[in-house]
Amino acid sequence: MTRDIFVFVEYRDSTVRKASLELLSRGRQMAGKFSSSLCAVLMGSGVKELAQTLKGFADKIIFTDSEELKDYGWDTYGSALEQILKKYDPMIVLGTSSMIGKDLFPRIAARMRATMISDAVGMDFHEEGVKVKKPLFGGKVVSWLAPDAASMSFITFRPNSFAVETADAQGEIMEEGLTIEKDPRMKTVSLEKSGSKKVDLQEADFIICGGRGMKGPEHFDALEEIAGLMGGRVGASRTVVDSKWREYDDQIGKSGKTVSPKLYIGCGISGALHHIMGMDTSKVIVAINKDPNAPIFQYADYGIVDDLFQVLPALKEELKNTREET
Repeated sequence: MTRDIFVFVEYRDSTVRKASLELLSRGRQMAGKFSSSLCAVLMGSGVKELAQTLKGFADKIIFTDSEELKDYGWDTYGSALEQILKKYDPMIVLGTSSMIGKDLFPRIAARMRATMISDAVGMDFHEEGVKVKKPLFGGKVVSWLAPDAASMSFITFRPNSFAVETADAQGEIMEEGLTIEKDPRMKTVSLEKSGSKKVDLQEADFIICGGRGMKGPEHFDALEEIAGLMGGRVGASRTVVDSKWREYDDQIGKSGKTVSPKLYIGCGISGALHHIMGMDTSKVIVAINKDPNAPIFQYADYGIVDDLFQVLPALKEELKNTREET
């Protein structure tokens, strides 16, 4: 019997995340290859209307609506997702390599005794199933993994790994009434949500990232101006965040966020491996550093060996002129 393809859908401020739409688009291709149904899984509180927006992307939209799921918790979301997966027994479950995906998917994979592949960047098909592309050691090694099609597999992908493609589907909306189990050993003491309206760092097409070479938090204003002109986001290295120059939400790297923008510009970043592991799949990498021996130049498509405080003003003016001309 043909088993379904599931995509765990994430959303923010009542809007489905672009990364989830990417996975639904790629999942559609996978479902067509294996003559399977594509199912979007949505959970939260007050998500019934949001489920309607997914009708054009999947054959089935399975959602569960509960006050217990208003805010993410590995215990409540894990309880809901595990019940759904045991009922439908999909072949593959796709998710985003986000904070939620990195926390939730390994837990559920362990409970289900299933295959787990994290932080993937690509996927191809073969006769018996799929091959998953995963970078290792800061992108110096690229591995292709083929999970066993006979068992359930969980795979998380970096945002911007695929293109968003709309389909002509008219998916069936299916609500699941579940008993949500909460771990009594854990309770939420407080919850603070950022009021920032910035582009999500992991979904930004353009990122300009500052490192220790920025010399101080006041110099990040120049990066903010350039990011604003490009409709992108400012990122930061771990050293910058540890120095309290930027918030943790801006950190890119192994201990921060993994990004894959169309264009990444690194300013005053040496190129330590833990940072490279967070941005090595960027489509185009530009490095600005006055040290010609900086390791980041080994990964850059374009390198500028110069004082960044001379380069950034020139870049900003050129972008302004380009905007005025268009």
